[in-house]
Amino acid sequence: MNEMFAPLTEADHAAGARIGPVTDKPVVVPRVPVPERATPMDFRHPERGKPSRVWPYHDAEGRLVGYVCRWDFTDANGKPDKLVLPVTFCDLGGGARGWRAKGIPAPRPLFGLPEILARPDAVVLVVEGEKAAEAAMALFPDLTVTTPMHGAKSPHLTDWTPLAGRTVLAWPDADDTGAAFAAKVADLALKAGAASAAVVTLPAGLPQKWDPADPLPDGMVADVLHEAIAAALAGPAVTIETRPSRREWPFRLTGRGVEKRTERVDKESGATTVEWKWICSPLAVVAETRSTEGEEWGRLLGITDRDGRAKLWAMPMAMLAGDGTSYRERLLSLGLELAPGSFARNALHDYISTARPGEKARAVTALGWSGRNFVLPRQTFGDQTGERILFQSDGGLEDPFRKAGTLAGWQDRIARPAIGNSRLVFALSAAFAGPLMLPADAEGGGFHFRGGSSIGKTTCLYAAGSVWGGHDFKRTWRATSNGLEGAAVIHSDTLLVLDEMSECAADHVGPTAYMLANGQGKTRAGRNGDARRPARWRVLFLSTGEVGLADKMNEDGRGRRAAAGQEVRVVDIPADAGAGLGIFEHLGDFQSAGDLAEHLRRATAETCGTAGPAYLDILTRDPEAIGQTVREIVREFVAETCPADADGQVRRVAARFGLVAAGGEVAVQFGILPWPEGEASKAAARCFNDWLAARGGIEPAEDREAVATVRRFIEAHGTSRFEAMWEVAGDQPESEREKVVNRVGFRRRARDGSTEYVILPEMWRTEICAGHDAGRVARVLADKGFLLPGSDGKPQRVTRIPGVQGSVRAYVITSGILAGA
Repeated sequence: MNEMFAPLTEADHAAGARIGPVTDKPVVVPRVPVPERATPMDFRHPERGKPSRVWPYHDAEGRLVGYVCRWDFTDANGKPDKLVLPVTFCDLGGGARGWRAKGIPAPRPLFGLPEILARPDAVVLVVEGEKAAEAAMALFPDLTVTTPMHGAKSPHLTDWTPLAGRTVLAWPDADDTGAAFAAKVADLALKAGAASAAVVTLPAGLPQKWDPADPLPDGMVADVLHEAIAAALAGPAVTIETRPSRREWPFRLTGRGVEKRTERVDKESGATTVEWKWICSPLAVVAETRSTEGEEWGRLLGITDRDGRAKLWAMPMAMLAGDGTSYRERLLSLGLELAPGSFARNALHDYISTARPGEKARAVTALGWSGRNFVLPRQTFGDQTGERILFQSDGGLEDPFRKAGTLAGWQDRIARPAIGNSRLVFALSAAFAGPLMLPADAEGGGFHFRGGSSIGKTTCLYAAGSVWGGHDFKRTWRATSNGLEGAAVIHSDTLLVLDEMSECAADHVGPTAYMLANGQGKTRAGRNGDARRPARWRVLFLSTGEVGLADKMNEDGRGRRAAAGQEVRVVDIPADAGAGLGIFEHLGDFQSAGDLAEHLRRATAETCGTAGPAYLDILTRDPEAIGQTVREIVREFVAETCPADADGQVRRVAARFGLVAAGGEVAVQFGILPWPEGEASKAAARCFNDWLAARGGIEPAEDREAVATVRRFIEAHGTSRFEAMWEVAGDQPESEREKVVNRVGFRRRARDGSTEYVILPEMWRTEICAGHDAGRVARVLADKGFLLPGSDGKPQRVTRIPGVQGSVRAYVITSGILAGA
C-alpha cells in the first residue's frame, strides 16, 4: 500500500503517529489487560521519582491491568504528604509503548479481585485505599478485603458485580468523607446484587481520619475492631426494599435468598404472627432496563448459583406475561434455586414485577454497534460512565463468544503461523473487518473459499472464528433460512463463518446468500396480521465449499444461474494458493501442510475469543477516527489493486477486499495482530487478483453471462435445433435435408469456411435469451464481434432464409463465440 504503510520516521515517532487524525499531541491509550510480553513497570514521576509503594490490579481472569502507585514526601512546609496515581501500560503512538500515569478505563476492577473470586463464601470488607486494604487483610484474615481504585473519589466507576450474592461490609475512615464513602459503597454493592451490605460502626475513641493502616490509640486493643465487624454482621441486613407503592413491600433479600413476609392471625387470641418464607436463592433486581425510545422495559437480575458464581441477566418484562414458565426456566438454568409449590412461583413473579431498584440501564435487543458502544451477549465495550448499556433477550439466544487461553497465546499459536499464507491472513483479517463496516459505512457480503476437499478450507474458518470464539463459532450451510437469520443476528458486526455449501439445497443457496449480504430477514405477520419488524444485521461472512455459488445453484440441472448481484455479494476465492500445499504457501517450522493444519485446529480450540474483545476495547474509544482511516485504506487499496478501467461491479468487490485489508492493518496498529505492516493488504491483494483471474475479466457480470448464455445454447443445440441452410438454392435436394424439430434458426457456411447461426427475432427473444434482456445480449455480442450487425448498425441484419419469399431481419452469430475469441 506504499506510503500508507511506509516505516514511521523519527518525526512520526516524536509526534506519536497513530490510527486516526493527526494531532499535535500524542494520544496515550492504555493496553488493558497488560500484554504478557510488556516490559516490567519502570514508571518514574518527573518530580518524585520512583514510587514508594506499588499495588497491582488484576481482572477476573487474573491478568494484570495496571498499578496504583504512591509517592510519600514532605511538602514545602515540612509536613508529610502523598501523591497517588494510576499507572498503566500504554500505546504511545507510532508503535511505541511504555508505562504512563494513565487511568484504567471504567469499569475498573476491585483491588484483589482474583482473591475475592477464589473465596466465594467469605465476607467482603471494603475499605478506602490500598494501604488500608493491606492493613485490614492482616487484621481480619477471615475476611476478603478490597478497595475501589482512587478510594473515595470515584467508586461509581468500579465494577461491583463480582459482589453479587455476597455479604459486604463497608469500613469508613474516621471522618465525614469516610462515612459518605462507606454509604456509597454499600449502595453500589446492593445495586450490583450483593446479598446484603452494611456500614461498620467505628469504635468510640478513634482519632479523626483514622483508617486500618494507622496505629490504634494508646490503651485500645484490636479486639474492639473485631467486635465492630461482628456487630455489623449481626445487625439487620441492608436490602433493596424500595417500596413501589404505599403499602409495605413484603420482600427482603438476605444471605439465604429472597424471603416474603406473611402474617398469620390466631383465631382464638387474635394475635398476629409475622413469618418470612423463603422463596429462592439470592436473586437481586439490580436495575430497571429500557430502550432509548422508552420501550422494551425489563429487569437486570443478579443471580448467585450453587457454586457461588455471580451472573447477570437482562430479562424483558414481556416474559412476565402469561404463566411465567419461560423466565423461570431461564432462571433455573442459570442456577437459581426455587422453593417448590405455587406460593414460591407466585411470590417470585410479584418480587420481580414490583421491585423498583434505584438504578436504570439502557437495554438493546440487537448485538453489535449501539451508538458508540459495541454490545456482545455478556459484555459491552465503550464509555458507559453515564448509564450502563447491556444486551436484553428472552434468554434463548445462544452465545458463541467463548474465551479460552490468553491473547499472547493466540498471537503465538495462531496469528504468527499465518504470516506468509495469503488465505489464512485474509481469513483472520476478515474477522477484524466486521466491526469496521459501520464506522467506515461499508456494505456487508461474503467470501467463499472454493476448492477440493482436504486442502485446509475448514482450517481457515477455525482460524478466523478463533478471533471471537471456539470451534462452535463455526456454523454450516445446513440450516433453514430462519436458522441462518438467527445466526446472522448473533454475528452482526463481527463475523459469520459457514462451512460446506454442499450441504445447502441448490434452490436455497442463492436466496440465502442474498439475504445474508443484504442484512435483512423476511417480513412476517404478527398474531393480528400486522407486519412484524424484520430482523436486521450487518455481517461479513466466510464460506467454504467444493464448488462455487453459480455451480451450486445449477447443480440440480434446472438451469438456475447466479445473478450479477449474487456474484458481487458472495465472492468466490480459489482456496488452493497454488504452492502445492493447499491453502498454505509457507509452512514455517512445520514439516507438512497436514502438521500445520492439525496445529491450527488444536490451537483454535485451546486459545480463542481473546483477540476480538481486545480489539473492540480499543476500537470503541474513537470509532469515528478509525472509520476515517479505514475509508482511506480502502480507497488506496482499490486505486492500487483494481484495474482503472474495471467495471463498477469489480470495483465494488475490490472495496470489500480493501475492507478486509483494513481490518488486518488496523488490528496490527492496535497491537492485536503480530504481523508486519502491509501483511494484510498483501494477502487481500493476492486473493483479489486470484478472484479476478478466476472470474475471467473486468467487464460486468451481465456481459459475461450474455456471451455464456448464447454460447451454451449453440453448444447444446448446434445441429439439433439449427437447420442447415446453403447460400445457393438447390445445392441440396429437399429430400436429403435433415429434419429439425423445434427449430430456432439456421446454420450456414460463411465465406471463410466457418459456420454462422441465423436466428429469427422471436426465437432470439423467447428461446436463446430467455430470462435476459435480449437487446442487451445483442449489443454485448456485437461489441465483442460475435454478432454481425446490419449495414445500418442495428444488431439485426437483412438476410434470406429457406421457405420465405423476400428478405427478413435476423440475428447472425459467428462461430467465434464458441472459441471465446
